Amino acid sequence: MNIQIMQYADFSLEEIKGKFQFHRMQSVDPAYYQKVAEFLVAKKAEMSKKIAHLEKVSQLLDVAVETLRDFNYESDQRLAVFVREIYRDLHKKDSGITKEDCDGNQN
Repeated sequence: MNIQIMQYADFSLEEIKGKFQFHRMQSVDPAYYQKVAEFLVAKKAEMSKKIAHLEKVSQLLDVAVETLRDFNYESDQRLAVFVREIYRDLHKKDSGITKEDCDGNQN
């Protein structure tokens, strides 16, 4: 694959150099292709996590904008609920966040 395309796909130069040099080899062991395929599967899983995170951030920004444009108790509560959901998601991933952190941001 072309280096520019790989960079577009968010691969680092180290990843490109380390995994995608097989076009220069005379004969390539099929096991090498398998390793590269496994690497690509892992990279896709990583990208899927980033996409899910960015979608959640986009939703948060949408709710915040709606709250600010029509600020009232109900819109503020919708934002607070959404923020608590994010804290709970963070708590699942990072045990350093306490239940009080999740629930302490209620208005």
